Amino acid sequence: MQLSAYADAVAYIHSRPRLLKDGRLQRMTRLMDALDNPQDLLQIVHVTGTNGKGSVVNDLSWLFQESGLKTGMFTSPFLTRFNERFQIDHQSIPDDRLLELTNLVGTTIEQLQKQQPDFGVTEFEFITALCFVYFAQEHVDVALIEVGIGGLHDSTNILTPVVAVITTVGMDHMQMLGDTLAKIAHQKAGIIKPHHPTVIGQLPDEATAVVLKEAAERDSQVYALNRDFQTSQRQTLPNWAEQFDFENDERRFRGLEIPMIGAYQVDNAAVALEAYLVFLKIRQIDEDEQVIRRALKKAFWAGRLEKVNERPLIVLDGAHNEPGIKGLLSVLRENFAQQHLFVLYAGLKDKALDKILPLLQNEHLQLTVTTVPDNPRAASEADYAPYLKPTTHFVDQWPQGLVQIVQQMSDSDVLLITGSLYFISDVRRYFKEEQ
Repeated sequence: MQLSAYADAVAYIHSRPRLLKDGRLQRMTRLMDALDNPQDLLQIVHVTGTNGKGSVVNDLSWLFQESGLKTGMFTSPFLTRFNERFQIDHQSIPDDRLLELTNLVGTTIEQLQKQQPDFGVTEFEFITALCFVYFAQEHVDVALIEVGIGGLHDSTNILTPVVAVITTVGMDHMQMLGDTLAKIAHQKAGIIKPHHPTVIGQLPDEATAVVLKEAAERDSQVYALNRDFQTSQRQTLPNWAEQFDFENDERRFRGLEIPMIGAYQVDNAAVALEAYLVFLKIRQIDEDEQVIRRALKKAFWAGRLEKVNERPLIVLDGAHNEPGIKGLLSVLRENFAQQHLFVLYAGLKDKALDKILPLLQNEHLQLTVTTVPDNPRAASEADYAPYLKPTTHFVDQWPQGLVQIVQQMSDSDVLLITGSLYFISDVRRYFKEEQ
């Protein structure tokens, strides 16, 4: 296989199937064996969770990079450009390297198909393999690997991490992971490896019980938020930031700051910081409080309560499931209780619209729903219809909906644009072009 253009490489990757039948870890093991198992050369922090994965990986990336460590970061989905999924020290993979590695992984698959004609991999399995090869070839000091879905059967789960992280457990992807918190927690706990520590966020009791049981069975020491480490003195600052104290059994840092708002972002930062400290201890690397302060202050994560307009205030957030929307609304209630709130929402039809739309249709919010063009997963007017109140508007074209809402707003009002990262990626591009 010899693709000659970057666009062809991206098209080839996207042409892989989204899902294949059972045996995904066997497929990945076969492919990685053929690629000489580059993942075994990496020092990895493996991160899963219903929400907060991306924020925790981003916080970790700044902590490690500011510590002078060459840091690889694998996340999904992307906001602006496909290459963002593979970053080293916050630089996306260059186009020529993506082309080169697509040819390498693609050729390896073709060779395997000569031995086993029905051998194939999904798009996510392909990019997971590409990520491992890229980070190994570039000799990163630490690789931050975000799980795609779940954990136990995820294509990333062929690695052995220095530290595993479970951020949150909530109801999402139930058709793949199970219909109870315990079942979903079992899938997330699949990334826990024998004799390697695990850091967990604030999980529901039912999920915590599953995770602690499975960790004990694998002799994995667990560091749990609000048990082994905690935050206090949280306050939202005028500059769209949060300040908080962090404490565990060995240390206390006062007045840490992150450039995002919301109690859950403070939880994410605490989970990231604890995982970072555990990693440093295992690798026998000295910590530096000033590095930690500097890193967290830089850890902005685009598309997460991101401000794109000041007056009126317009913010974007990629929340896409019921727990994410609940967290988002709690931030709005806490910070904008006196303002008139508008919401422009474009969801995905495979999410719990029956749970999400009632949350967004209350007397404090003025909701408009719309759809995302050119996305087969986008919810349509028919998908929304059973759950909409008469006061909720549907618009076919989101730019038209945006203009209509802004025309109604005063300078003191707030507009939240949310529903998925796919949607806010389009909206974000629109605002960048407008500016």
